[in-house]
Amino acid sequence: MFILPSTWELASLLAKLLLYFGAFSIAGGCLSAWRYSNANRALLFSNFSYIFVGTVIGFHGTLLGFLVQVGLINDSGLLGMLDWSMISLLLDTGLGDVTLLRLLAFLLAGVGSVIVLKKLQRSNIDIKDHRTRLFFLLQFVALAALAFSHRITGHISVLSPVAQVSIVVHFAAFALWIGCLYPFLQLSRSLDIEVLQSTLKRFGDNAIVILIALFLGGALMLYELLESPMDLLNTDYGLALLLKLGLVLVVLGVAAMNKLVIVPVLLSSGSTARLQSAIRFELAVAVAILVVTSYLSTIVGPAGHQM
Repeated sequence: MFILPSTWELASLLAKLLLYFGAFSIAGGCLSAWRYSNANRALLFSNFSYIFVGTVIGFHGTLLGFLVQVGLINDSGLLGMLDWSMISLLLDTGLGDVTLLRLLAFLLAGVGSVIVLKKLQRSNIDIKDHRTRLFFLLQFVALAALAFSHRITGHISVLSPVAQVSIVVHFAAFALWIGCLYPFLQLSRSLDIEVLQSTLKRFGDNAIVILIALFLGGALMLYELLESPMDLLNTDYGLALLLKLGLVLVVLGVAAMNKLVIVPVLLSSGSTARLQSAIRFELAVAVAILVVTSYLSTIVGPAGHQM
């Protein structure tokens, strides 16, 4: 049976969801602006607005996650979250290091997005210009820092370097893939069908590399986390993991339908309604995946690694 979370665990789960949304918006917004915006000013503005909103949400989610841990240790209600002596103590621990790294990453990405948005308000920008590329680099550095932070916290931190590298690769690939869904929904409304078709085809080709990294990182991580294949059926962690895998397969199925069926006939059909419906469905399933992922990393843990 699945574990019924406590109030503190629910708060921690919410904080994790906000963190994931922030990281995924940086990944998807930056990749979409860099590779799939076609230098369209409106799309670039939408992509960097998406990044900015994500950084604000992720920053506050990180703060909430830290304060929830403070309150959980104090066990004295909501006011216990604001106990400065306990805050100072935890800032000197690994939890404090991870929190500061994530806050700096969101701050870096947020400042970079604001600068680009200010430039776009005045005129278009050349995404090939070396100064513009610097802002893209800032976003990827922030994403790398957020991905790296997962190797030094939670269940993975006590495992081998292989497992720790695997979670970094898995997280980054997952963020790039899921994070692109909302920008592509906006893209389907902004570009003419011919350009949209070629852009989506290019993304479909590039996504193969992302998916290989996603599954390779996930497989290596699970090899280290699970004591035996039967843990998938005999533990809460395994059952939640199977649910996540099932949802991922659903998203993959819809993505395959987009690539093989919907995108090739866009030009002849003259309508993007079917594509937009498919992307909205992918977004809904992606939210469910994030909830299950947060549950896995917050409420339950693999056998032998409960923390």
